[in-house]
Amino acid sequence: MKTALKFKYLDTEKTGLAIAPDDFDANYNERAVVETDRGVEIVKVLGVYRINEETFESFGFKEENTFKVLRKPTNEDLDKFRENEKFCREAIPICKEKIKKHELPMKLVKAYTTLNKERLVFYFTSETRVDFRQLVRDLASHFRLRIELRQIGVRDEVKMIGSMGMCGKECCCKEYLECFDSISLSMARIQGLPPNPAKLSGVCGRLMCCLKYEEPIYRIREYLPQIGETITINGTTGRVVDVNIPTETVTLEVDSGVKKQIDIRTFIPDEEWERYTEEVKKFVDDKFKCFTKASTDHETEEEIPEQVE
Repeated sequence: MKTALKFKYLDTEKTGLAIAPDDFDANYNERAVVETDRGVEIVKVLGVYRINEETFESFGFKEENTFKVLRKPTNEDLDKFRENEKFCREAIPICKEKIKKHELPMKLVKAYTTLNKERLVFYFTSETRVDFRQLVRDLASHFRLRIELRQIGVRDEVKMIGSMGMCGKECCCKEYLECFDSISLSMARIQGLPPNPAKLSGVCGRLMCCLKYEEPIYRIREYLPQIGETITINGTTGRVVDVNIPTETVTLEVDSGVKKQIDIRTFIPDEEWERYTEEVKKFVDDKFKCFTKASTDHETEEEIPEQVE
């Protein structure tokens, strides 16, 4: 049996996996000290799992691709972490000043350093690729640390700093989503939503992540009649005026103008229903779906590899 810790990086909000001592235990949202390929870091605990070797390998994991849990943070670790947070806050205006000096089209998003200051990472957005080699040298000379500048996409920016969605709540990517799914207008069409990007985009300017939530269950539409179609079911003939997937009903309007709701299961043979439910299960998130070896290894379609000095 292995004790696996699923955790979230405190800079990118992405997830990683580490092997913990057998007696290690921690609750959700607690902190742990993990040795990653970037150095020693304090991370947020998402879950502790006891899994056997076969299950571990079935997820496609290899022990060399996971990290090591060192301990729960001591008071000294927490003091150092708070000092590092202050150091990063103070590093941001310095970096902004040097960006202005080199006249680079960059928007600085966040600064982060590992617990023992093995490196200092600056995250930024830009509409184009940026040649910041001289900036990296300038920052390395100032801070006397290994410097990484990493260009990220607009979705990653919102995930890092957070924002409010049009629903009035904190954006899902910041609050609880562990990774990004690919979102397309076809998801809006299949749910009967107007495929208007302007109305379906989040604060990041991309299609909202929540379009993915109910999309799998709408795959049942292929088995159901179309709106406007005239059908006969269970001795009742009528015109389909509504197909409501969440309530699993089809509404028929009969000749007298009366509307009658029919359970969608009536239209689907048992074997097809079982196949549909199995397909939906494939889209259900599992506890290791978004595992990534390191925050810099799990890239979205927008991310660009970092340059270091």
